[in-house]
Amino acid sequence: MATGADDEVKAWDASPEAPQVLGAEEHDLLPILAVTSKNYEHVFAFWESSLNLLNYPREKRHVADLGELQPPFGYCTVTWRSAIDQQLLEVTNWIRDHPGEYFLHTDTDIQFFPRFLETQGEWLRWMKEERLDMIFMRERTQVMPEMRVGEMNAGFYIVHCNDRTLRFWEKVLSDELAFPKMDGYPPYTDQYHVNRGLNHRRGAFPQEGAFGVRWATIPDYHCIWCAPECEEEIVLAAFHHAVNTQDKPQLLASVRGTVLAVQSCRGASQGPHELGVETYHERRIRELSRAVAAIRESQPNSISGSGSNVAAQHLLREAEALEGELRACDDRNRFVSCASCARRPAEWRDLVWSCEDGKGYCRSCWLQWYSADAPKSA
Repeated sequence: MATGADDEVKAWDASPEAPQVLGAEEHDLLPILAVTSKNYEHVFAFWESSLNLLNYPREKRHVADLGELQPPFGYCTVTWRSAIDQQLLEVTNWIRDHPGEYFLHTDTDIQFFPRFLETQGEWLRWMKEERLDMIFMRERTQVMPEMRVGEMNAGFYIVHCNDRTLRFWEKVLSDELAFPKMDGYPPYTDQYHVNRGLNHRRGAFPQEGAFGVRWATIPDYHCIWCAPECEEEIVLAAFHHAVNTQDKPQLLASVRGTVLAVQSCRGASQGPHELGVETYHERRIRELSRAVAAIRESQPNSISGSGSNVAAQHLLREAEALEGELRACDDRNRFVSCASCARRPAEWRDLVWSCEDGKGYCRSCWLQWYSADAPKSA
């Protein structure tokens, strides 16, 4: 049974016609739309690396990068609103340009799990069988929850591109530009206008909003909201929304480690659940080390220079995301100490990483054990 507070989510599995689990190979993977910025790169690295782990096609990822935004940053600021406005513009344009297709929009403080590949098939089949235009996740905030029953979260939704949804999102965009609500009681900005248009009615399935859009809510256990609330979420969650925290990278790393220890990556890159946590991270370190060494050899100034090299910056984000995962690893000391003398440096960047074994060495051990013709380091 679904775990949501509202009766209508029970329609997901209340009848013999409930969706069957489909493998990723049985349907076209959804295009994913997202907006990020330089200021959010440490969080976005988890969004990106989680899709890399699943071998999610890069051509299916459509990310608008706003570059470096000016302060102030954070919730209900001008920069936050500008990112929201860009999201709505991207969504509206996509619907207009891709009639008849489906797509997924997400915030970039979300990360995906192996179940995401299968659950896409479940979502799409459900939408087609019930003729749903959109599906959302429920807002599960602890801020005034009694006043926000039936509210949807605007950080994750799937849309069928048609005339109804185009008119719906054009209205949300125009209302947001005219009145970017950022004070008073929540919800704010796009979530305020989206929920006004959805016009939730308790217990109804499907729901019907402005312009006749038919929509519904995914079961709560498809998403880990902040931290896992039960074992069912760890086993069945397709994604994680890192909310209600002052340290999103730490939360993302911790929840990723918990879920990947349980879920299987069928058809995806092997992860900690298949190789063992230590072997998985050693392999990832080795891959990154080799990539860094290759860039350094072809472009000697790209790693330590101005930071303008796109490939180098991408690898740095990958390394920082991996560092976050290691913080959540039970055996993390193994990865932040010299593999030879076990001396712990101030941070992982102070180690010399071998491209052959994926292990880090302090510089004195590296010079002592490796000659000039030894394997290259990164």
